[in-house]
Amino acid sequence: MFTKSQLALVIGAVLATPAVVAETVKTDEHMVVEGRDYGYKADTNATAMRMEATQLETPGQIAVIDEQIIDEQRASTLGDVLKNDASVSAGGTSRNRERFSLRGFEVQSSSGFLRDGHQHWSHYRQPVELLERVEVVKGPSGLLYGVSAPGGLINMVTKKPTYETQVNVSQDVGSNDHSRTMVDVSGALNDDETLRARTIISKESYSSWRSYGDGSKPQTERLVAGLFVDYDVNDNVTLSVHYDKTNDQGSVDSGALYTLDGQLVGNKEHIWDAQWSEIENDVENVGFNVNANLSDVWSLNTGFNYQDFERNDIESFPGFANVNPDGTGEVSHGGSNRNDKWRFRTAYLDLVADTELAGLEHKFLIGTNWLGYSYDRFERSFTGQDVAAGNTVGVPEFDSSKDPRVSSSSYDTWGFYAQDLMTINEQWQLLAGLRFDRKVQDGVAEENVAPKLGVIFHPADNGSIYASYSESFEPQGQVASSSKRTYTNDGQLLDAAIGKAYEVGTKWELLDNRLFVSGAVFDISQENIELDVEDVATGNYTTTQGGKQQHRGAELAAQGYVTDKLSLSGSAMYLDAEITNHETYAGNRPVDVPEFAASVWSTYAATNEVDVNLGVIYEGSRYGDQANTFKKDAYTRVDMGLAYTYKYDADLDMVARLTVENLFDTDYLAGGGSTSSKHAYAEDVVVGEGRNYMATLQIKY
Repeated sequence: MFTKSQLALVIGAVLATPAVVAETVKTDEHMVVEGRDYGYKADTNATAMRMEATQLETPGQIAVIDEQIIDEQRASTLGDVLKNDASVSAGGTSRNRERFSLRGFEVQSSSGFLRDGHQHWSHYRQPVELLERVEVVKGPSGLLYGVSAPGGLINMVTKKPTYETQVNVSQDVGSNDHSRTMVDVSGALNDDETLRARTIISKESYSSWRSYGDGSKPQTERLVAGLFVDYDVNDNVTLSVHYDKTNDQGSVDSGALYTLDGQLVGNKEHIWDAQWSEIENDVENVGFNVNANLSDVWSLNTGFNYQDFERNDIESFPGFANVNPDGTGEVSHGGSNRNDKWRFRTAYLDLVADTELAGLEHKFLIGTNWLGYSYDRFERSFTGQDVAAGNTVGVPEFDSSKDPRVSSSSYDTWGFYAQDLMTINEQWQLLAGLRFDRKVQDGVAEENVAPKLGVIFHPADNGSIYASYSESFEPQGQVASSSKRTYTNDGQLLDAAIGKAYEVGTKWELLDNRLFVSGAVFDISQENIELDVEDVATGNYTTTQGGKQQHRGAELAAQGYVTDKLSLSGSAMYLDAEITNHETYAGNRPVDVPEFAASVWSTYAATNEVDVNLGVIYEGSRYGDQANTFKKDAYTRVDMGLAYTYKYDADLDMVARLTVENLFDTDYLAGGGSTSSKHAYAEDVVVGEGRNYMATLQIKY
């Protein structure tokens, strides 16, 4: 097997080339075999508390989707992972990125996603190949993470270097010319095991089951690479350094077109975008983290991440005002060539104390974080083309009558927070926290204070019951008139949109701590939502903050072993969500938010070598637009998997896996959709793919 010096050479070789070359080197050192482990159960969730705490000590719901599920389902997108949590609903996929709602509130790409606890700009398809798990932190998280929506946050936890040497090589081949090759190498680089590294590289390509007007199919090429290094400076201090890169270049498929009564316009396999439309995302992350034990009581965690994201976007933006319900007529193609550059810099410093004071045990956190954002845009418009529906769209030309659109923006935010988890006795715990935030943009400062309170009762060692109150906030900025719209209160600084949540829940470790079950009921409201009210007499607008949403619901979840051979991860959500106050949409339901949803994934160990997977997803009916004029029917989708593990010897496992998605070829509509006053259609609707498969061969040392 590999020696540690040979492992360093392997890591260097993998970084240098995307090709996968496997060669067995025999030495006296043995690699550690990955054990067969089922259950999907996570015992801790540092993200929700910013310090180590068990599920039973956390006054809120946190779903943890671990690497085992990601591996069994051969997930290649964040949406593939998040389908395992019923509280998350998928939105549209236009501009080659994924959108989600959590507990009915949209998860914003600028503030709703974390990577290892850092705010993470998520305007692109996330590299799940680098992740060991995804944590869905539910409810307002303003205390510890600042600006965020009231539904919660999605934290992506990257893989870490291991002390034991591990090599994992896999090849996926699937429907629509889908191919993905991955190499994951990890281990110590010196005899003392104080220096450890992990490198991951994935090369993926795939087509589509849909086609453009000229008969061609979309094509995507994607490269993901990451390097993670841990160095133990001494027994008390560990420095971690990371770098990763994602390059994603693919054709554009904005979605299908439907009439407002739910009838498909044209063929569901037809792509309305021009065949020359494409988007390339190039993203790099680099940074460090330091974890230090300062004393028996105090520990320090600090880190920094720099995210560089550039997008080249060439699109045709089809218009459907002259398209007939039978799919005939003319499509108006305009479009543009656009370059966007985002820079996202984040840093944090946490001090954590585990001590006893005034006869009570305290887990105390005091910290600060900073985010620096900048954005630059350059865009040139194409001349318009009217093309018969289903025909090839000509190569575009720049519109010389229009000047390029150039814009830029930047802001900085600072947050200061304190939190104390007090253990009063064996039955009772109390959580209290407070945060102050300040955002500065264009010389204008916005400030906010957000509290959090929680009470936890432990009726037994294996269970807890909690009640909590928490808040979120989203700055609204200043009112600004434009060439298209004049505001009577131009320049007014708006209050932040505030989310407030009351929640009662319970959590239990059952069957000798092999099965974790939880449930909660919650009431979340968001106030101060920005509304534009028109003065019919003058045609001018006034921005008010009378908008409000009210979301009440209940959820259940279970993860772990049901029997020695059967394990599952399941969740269900009931949600009564309503826009309670709005100039136009009062009484409506938010977009792509079902009243009821459920998801379950299970593994049955038929023999020591054979595992059988079964997954069922139910998504209730949803509205496809804010006006609630377009509704998508409920659906149930069944997925299956079969894996055979051949243990060559004590050091080598070979796994052959077959996964089938949408086993019964169910027709359904996924996320996305919008309506326009210019035509009577819902556009950009994602059509669920029919039955498709993925075959995988894995070699694990």
